[in-house]
Amino acid sequence: MFHEVRILDRKGNTKKVLSSKFLSKRYWNSFFESGDKIGTPKKSGIKEENKPDKKIKASYKNLYFSED
Repeated sequence: MFHEVRILDRKGNTKKVLSSKFLSKRYWNSFFESGDKIGTPKKSGIKEENKPDKKIKASYKNLYFSED
């Protein structure tokens, strides 16, 4: 169930009203369109710099002792 949405301008006046029927139809159309693309591979969410293959050199000596 979708509720009616009111789009306001900067002054707070109603600019546009989206009915619940319109929102429902829009949602289900996009749902079924995206269902056709199930076989396509998705992009990996892991960036190149965060991949586990890259090793980070940590100097434990610098972590525990500070030169004051």
